[in-house]
Amino acid sequence: MKKLTILFLAILVLFSSFSIIAKAGIQIWPGKLTITMNEWFDKWIETKYNKIQVTNPYSYGVNVSVKLNHPGTQVISEGYSYIPDLSWIKIEPETIYLPPNSSNFFEVIIEVPKNEQFKYFNEKWETWAVFTSNLYPGHQGGMNFQVELAVKLFINTPKSEAAGSQYLYIILFLISTIFVVFIILVYLKKRKNYQVNVTKPDSSLFFYRRKK
Repeated sequence: MKKLTILFLAILVLFSSFSIIAKAGIQIWPGKLTITMNEWFDKWIETKYNKIQVTNPYSYGVNVSVKLNHPGTQVISEGYSYIPDLSWIKIEPETIYLPPNSSNFFEVIIEVPKNEQFKYFNEKWETWAVFTSNLYPGHQGGMNFQVELAVKLFINTPKSEAAGSQYLYIILFLISTIFVVFIILVYLKKRKNYQVNVTKPDSSLFFYRRKK
């Protein structure tokens, strides 16, 4: 009987712990975010597509902070690799306070240094944005614990369109040059024919003088 009582109390404490932790839960959307950079590696423009929404559905406020981590080698998605430098990704702000029943956004910004861009065409990187929520210090009961949720970030770099555009400019320049040369040659040919016609004697006039 004593063992059953201890087991019942242990189960009760366990369920109570799950209930407390569930109350500290936050909701994050989307669960994964794919960002495809434009052909010039421009800083990601602020849009709804590079934002992560965090919601506090409960009756007390929470602090939510974010950090970046590499996924483990066993869980990284197939075809993806680690980003060479995590400092190329910024998530702003680093910490947000969410009042009860409210939402806010974290913005994801990617900026690859210009002197590094040429090395990383057609790359696929994966990293995780890990969000941590704490019970607000003023929450009734005075407990303080953490709940972590991760959002997968998939980053696709340009497929060398920038280099292709440079070749396009060269081709257009060559075509324009050929066209200009063609116009000049046509003009010179017409001018030469005109000069020949001007200097050639009039045969009718020659015949008239001879007959006379």
